[in-house]
Amino acid sequence: AFIALLLGASGAAPLYPQAAPPSQDSYAAKVQPLLGKYCYKCHGPQLKPKADLNLTKYSSEASIRENRKIWKEVLTKTLVKEMPPDDFQPQPTQEERDTITRYIEAALDRVDPNAPKVAGRVVSHRLNRIEYRNTIRDLLGVDYNPFNDFPHDDVGYGFDNIGDVLSMPPLLLEKYVAAAKKIADQAVTGKEKDRLIFIARPGAAADPAAGATAKPKGNRDFAKDCLTKLGSRAFRRTIQPDELERLLKLFDAGEKMEGGDFEKSMKLPIRGLLVSPNFLLRIEAEGFADTYPLTPFELASRLSYFLWSSMPDDELFEAAKSGKLLNPAVLEAQTVRMMKDARAFALADNFTPQWLQIRRLEDMKFDAARYPSADAQMRKDMIQETVLFFDAVMKEDLSVLTFLDSDFTFVNDRLARLYGLAGGGNFQKIKLSDPRRGGVLTMAAVLAATSDPDRTSLVKRGKWVLETILATPPPPPVPDAANLKDDPEAARLPLRQRMEKHRTDPNCASCHKRMDPIGFGFENYDAIGAWRDQDQGKPVDSAAELPDGKKFNGPIELKKILKEKKGEFLEGFTEKVLTYALGRGVEPYDGPVVKSIADTVAKKDYKFSALILEIVKSYPFMYRQKDRGKK
Repeated sequence: AFIALLLGASGAAPLYPQAAPPSQDSYAAKVQPLLGKYCYKCHGPQLKPKADLNLTKYSSEASIRENRKIWKEVLTKTLVKEMPPDDFQPQPTQEERDTITRYIEAALDRVDPNAPKVAGRVVSHRLNRIEYRNTIRDLLGVDYNPFNDFPHDDVGYGFDNIGDVLSMPPLLLEKYVAAAKKIADQAVTGKEKDRLIFIARPGAAADPAAGATAKPKGNRDFAKDCLTKLGSRAFRRTIQPDELERLLKLFDAGEKMEGGDFEKSMKLPIRGLLVSPNFLLRIEAEGFADTYPLTPFELASRLSYFLWSSMPDDELFEAAKSGKLLNPAVLEAQTVRMMKDARAFALADNFTPQWLQIRRLEDMKFDAARYPSADAQMRKDMIQETVLFFDAVMKEDLSVLTFLDSDFTFVNDRLARLYGLAGGGNFQKIKLSDPRRGGVLTMAAVLAATSDPDRTSLVKRGKWVLETILATPPPPPVPDAANLKDDPEAARLPLRQRMEKHRTDPNCASCHKRMDPIGFGFENYDAIGAWRDQDQGKPVDSAAELPDGKKFNGPIELKKILKEKKGEFLEGFTEKVLTYALGRGVEPYDGPVVKSIADTVAKKDYKFSALILEIVKSYPFMYRQKDRGKK
């Protein structure tokens, strides 16, 4: 019954080297004829164009900018000579390739000042498990672990905080009801250190921060004071009179049940708060215009769940309540303050493993005979290194390029042994002098998560770099692509010959042409990230040539090449952080925003704080688009 009562709640360097930018009117005169000669045969107005891509639809520079993701892929494939495919004749000359790629890059770089801004739509966002846990902790002082009871959160766009996929199945509703009872019991009648500091018997000396007075009051009046503050904090906005009255009715019912005991009577309204949609969902109200700014309270919630995975604290709440949060200077000051707060560790802890795609390590089982040290605790240690590293970049406001290479990392005794470094005991920051380590590329978590249980996988490692570092993921394999595991003859060949044989399959060649060379560059690291000079008694072969003709021998030289691609990395990283911040996927119309943020960050020495501040000040973060399904 108490649930039903509440449910009525309402100027960086360009990404690629180029000569002077071509003029905007050169598309029809110079580029389209080349596309017609080399591309339209497969990607034209056919009934079923290859890759479902019809390039004839794009007849102007504006149409290229509007479909930024598609044309970035066209640019990449043309640059690395993946397209046209090798069996297409004639092949374009280098001068013709340069004409195409220089135009596309210039078109993507130019920003149309008259282009309409699009904020994007974010659905009501259910708190995921970590957000629920942190919010309960900050609201009630109770450490409740929903990971033991709640079902897994669905993942979208690589993250578990995406509003579109955070559903509310019946099982989860049941779990919320059960959890609310446990939490209310602990908050009110648990150990003294865990109890709500502002719930005390009427007449007791009240905590000034709670907004209550020390003047004796009747139970209901005192409950009203407590629930006004608690309800506003739980709903992350000022509680409305009708909402407060519903809570007070629950208090009245509790008093009858508990014989007038004030503290025990508070359990029922607290349970009601915790099953209210206004608590479980981050609700952003629909505006009258098609696009409209967030309210101060909505902006405060976006900011706090971005940086802390939790509710706004008192200072942020008051800035929202007064409306001052909409002042750009106040918003920036609050953002900087929150990044320095210990609760910002949540950004490192939640974003990093998902960005690096290393959460899978938790469930991986390595061959115990080959890798006896890769037990569950070691795998947790591997992940923790990446989290502490990200946190250091944030807290020390380092360049985001530190993720590509660094002269420090964090190790405990187990990781130190794996890396062959001095160190022991708990995690500590250490200086690196060996260039074979540094940055996320050579961390054990990444190297292990991109391996098979009994051996390395150069395909997985190459694919990971393309996706995570260069933001140019290969397409999924075609259904009839050959599988090396099904070829007993290939299994007897050395690794390089096996991969060369695999690339003879035209279904596989284009993607493996990009993935395999990168994977070879990391072959000096075994399946759990330890350095090796030999594999099964033979010298490791880690030399390769990238599709653009750049050659390297080993991970040090490969990492140097990847560091040169800082433009690609910065845009890709910006897109990932923006996705996490918004709780929605980045759409083609967000392309100009991503580029603008990346350009500004580059001009500010790639500082981490610059990235966060530019995202918080961005149009899609501060505005919302009306649900097109609503009038």
